[in-house]
Amino acid sequence: MSGEALNTADYRGEVVARIVEETYPQIDFSLTITRDEYQERWRRVQAAMKSAGFTLGYACGSELDRSDIAWLAGVYDPIVERYGLLIPVTGPPMVLAGSEGGQVLKEAVAKSGARIALMAEFQMSDEEYRHTHFVSLDDVVAGLDLPEGPQKVAVFSNSEFLPLMQYQLLCDQFGEENVVFAEEMLQRIKYEKSRKELQISQQANIVVDAAFRGMLAAAVPGARETDVAGVGEFIMKQLGAHRLGFPTIVTSGERNYTVIGPATDKVMEEGEMVSMGVSPTWHGYHGIVRRTIRVGADPTPQQRELIEAVEGLYRVVIEATQKAAAENLPTNTIDQAGKAYLEGLKLQTMAGERVAPKEPYTFLHNTGCTECLEGFGAVTPHTEFPMAERVTLMIDVALIGFEERGKPIFPTLYAVVEESLWKDGGEVGVYNRLPLDVQPLVGNLEAEFEVNPYHRLYR
Repeated sequence: MSGEALNTADYRGEVVARIVEETYPQIDFSLTITRDEYQERWRRVQAAMKSAGFTLGYACGSELDRSDIAWLAGVYDPIVERYGLLIPVTGPPMVLAGSEGGQVLKEAVAKSGARIALMAEFQMSDEEYRHTHFVSLDDVVAGLDLPEGPQKVAVFSNSEFLPLMQYQLLCDQFGEENVVFAEEMLQRIKYEKSRKELQISQQANIVVDAAFRGMLAAAVPGARETDVAGVGEFIMKQLGAHRLGFPTIVTSGERNYTVIGPATDKVMEEGEMVSMGVSPTWHGYHGIVRRTIRVGADPTPQQRELIEAVEGLYRVVIEATQKAAAENLPTNTIDQAGKAYLEGLKLQTMAGERVAPKEPYTFLHNTGCTECLEGFGAVTPHTEFPMAERVTLMIDVALIGFEERGKPIFPTLYAVVEESLWKDGGEVGVYNRLPLDVQPLVGNLEAEFEVNPYHRLYR
């Protein structure tokens, strides 16, 4: 098929149809978090609260910071307004919501067994909802099973996300001295996953592999970045993804200076390097794939050098993760292995020198009801604890080929490999099947590929 024929709506439609047809039988839509599992989560949180002397816990949420209340009450797909949640030391939690978004949240809490109250404080600030029956925080608190006397409130959400209005509401109700930030309490509990959570994450990564395979096939000269992103997003929706962990990334040519920029209507030119990434939210949990490719031609040896260095870093980090799991080692040993690899790395610059490229961020982070905003579990030089017994993580290794925008150091501005992995006891496996080197799949729907050697189904 000619390059011109590849850059058509008909070709993109063929890509979507074939990949969805091949993948759909692998999707198990019955995999969801049950009401029993939500109740078990509440018991774990309530036991931790009681042990620390708290009688109430509070979490906030929005379309950006949805992890805490998603995990506690099944609110995976919030709309419009911010919202909150109170969990007493006994009994089910109460979600606090505005008039419009609250109608959506009612559907979610019906599945988890949480309760919901509509409060005027959570409505959009410049609207009027004259037919909505709002209750006060006094009313909500009176309906909770709480011990007599002053209440001590643990704020589970990070202060980065908690709106001032919600903090003041808590302080006015319970006294500022009784409102205590205790983010790590919930973060540590969420970090440890159930088998069901690992199974759902596997489904999310089946979806993401299919979506990214479609994006690779659609990545041809003359296509717009949004054309390619649209193929991936259409496939994800067809396979049951509710929303995205982040805006779909397609950055071509000079746009690689953005590192994680969303797709725009820029036309991809022949020979440009392109970084792409996609993250579906499937039944509340996230998958991920990111890679750097070249459209219309294979990377030159000079361009390929940075990409191969990232692939080498990936192998080092995965194998260090496997070792840490098998031997119950502190997670900073994974960071140390990656840094040791980079210390010995020298690549040729555009000026002909050989220097060490720099990594833009840590190599491994926690995931779950967000792609990367779980607040705990990223691997850094300072994480001196072992991984939890059962976790889902994302390996995100990258190198940048510049220090200042518009001033390239290496022929490739940014190279990345990101995907998801699971750990259960001493075992570690990569969810994703796509190979590290996906270049043969660019603009090619027919190409066969060897499965990632670290891929293992979670059973």
